[in-house]
Amino acid sequence: MTSGDSAEALAAARHSLAARDAELAAADRALIAAVAEAHAMAVESIGRIDTIASDVETAATGQPKDSPAGARELSRHLVASNREIAAVVSEAKAVVDAKTVALRELTERYRSTLG
Repeated sequence: MTSGDSAEALAAARHSLAARDAELAAADRALIAAVAEAHAMAVESIGRIDTIASDVETAATGQPKDSPAGARELSRHLVASNREIAAVVSEAKAVVDAKTVALRELTERYRSTLG
């Protein structure tokens, strides 16, 4: 092997490593984005549920429940709150499902890049 061949082999190896490093860096950025988005959704969902819980507590302590009208109003409020909670959970589940798919794709991306 001549010094020219060695230099070419070294350049090819460097190029290959640089390409692999670039692919891994891109996968790392995608992973960071997916985790950050999932975290943001979790924080938002928790905040929304905390707000609903506070509203329910306020309604439960502020309504006269000993009258039929008061009981009906509280019941309506609880049903509406339950729907809001279900919507929050449904939205969070949709994000989780999407992030699960993205993480599976990233797993394959890492595997193929690392060989």
